[in-house]
Amino acid sequence: MKKIRKYVALIGCLMVFAALALGSGSDTSVDNSNAGGISDKTNEEKDNTVMVGGCFENNGLKCTVTDADTDFTDYEDKYGMYTPGDGNKYVKADFTFENTGKSDVYVSVSDFDCYADNASCEQRFMSQVCDFMGDDLSTGRQASFSVIFEVPVGAESIDLEYTANIWTGDKVIIKLQ
Repeated sequence: MKKIRKYVALIGCLMVFAALALGSGSDTSVDNSNAGGISDKTNEEKDNTVMVGGCFENNGLKCTVTDADTDFTDYEDKYGMYTPGDGNKYVKADFTFENTGKSDVYVSVSDFDCYADNASCEQRFMSQVCDFMGDDLSTGRQASFSVIFEVPVGAESIDLEYTANIWTGDKVIIKLQ
C-alpha cells in the first residue's frame, strides 16, 4: 500500500510539473520601437528578436538592451589574464532588468548564450567590468549589468540568446551584429 501511495504521489507531481512546463505558449513580447532598425527578417524572426535599444517582457520581467559594443577593449589587462585568443575579440552587451510582476524573479548572466555565425562562443567574466552574476529582484526593483563573450574577429553575425522560460525553452534573440 505504501508503494502505491508513493507512485500516486510521484505521478501527481509529474503531472503538475508537465502542466507547468508545457504552459500555454510564449508569454514574451518584444518592442523594438527605440532600436536602431530591424534587418530583413521574417515576421516570425522579428517576434522574438530584439535590437540594441529595444526591450522584451516576459512573465513580469522587462529587459531593455541598453547598449552593445562589438569590439570591446575598455578593460584593464595588467597581467594578460583577459587577452582574447588569437583571431578573437570581445563583445559586450548591457542590460537593465525590471521586475514588473508580483513575485521575486531571478536574473543571471548565465541566462545568456552567444553565437557568432551560428557557432557557440564562450562567456568571459571580468570583475572590473561586470561584477553582477545573478540575484533575485523584488517587485519594482531593477538590476543593470553587462555580459561579455569572446567571438571571432571576422564574424558576420553575432547574436545573444536569452532563455526567457527554462520550462518551455522560449528564447529571445538579441541581435548585436
